[in-house]
Amino acid sequence: MGVLKDIVTAIENKMVSLGFKKTKEVFDFERVPDSVIDKAFRIETRTVENRYYSGNIGNPKDELSIWIAYKLHRDPLAAWKSALDDQETIERGLINDTALRALSSDPMLMMDREQSTQKYLENYLVSRLAFTADYLRDISPT
Repeated sequence: MGVLKDIVTAIENKMVSLGFKKTKEVFDFERVPDSVIDKAFRIETRTVENRYYSGNIGNPKDELSIWIAYKLHRDPLAAWKSALDDQETIERGLINDTALRALSSDPMLMMDREQSTQKYLENYLVSRLAFTADYLRDISPT
């Protein structure tokens, strides 16, 4: 139980270790955060596919969106360049994260560069990094 929750928790911990600040505030390309500070993030999930195999094994594939809000100070271009650098840092950090690799669900993360993008909105640059998590889950009856 809680396999996706474990993957999300490992990603949240990695993001915090990389200097990002977790927020409960919902923001996206339509609305900006009211009170968060620079480099705030939140994670959103969506099931893309869920395959089942004999032997009580489930093989879900979920999309994980990491939303990051960069507070624009004086130079919007600097925020955009920072977001590009951070994208590579996050990608490298997650792919090599020992906590994610140690999970029994053996998650395989893949970055979806087509869905990963940024948008200027009011006093923020909002960035969305999209990953697909393909993992194993025990679906044995309890």
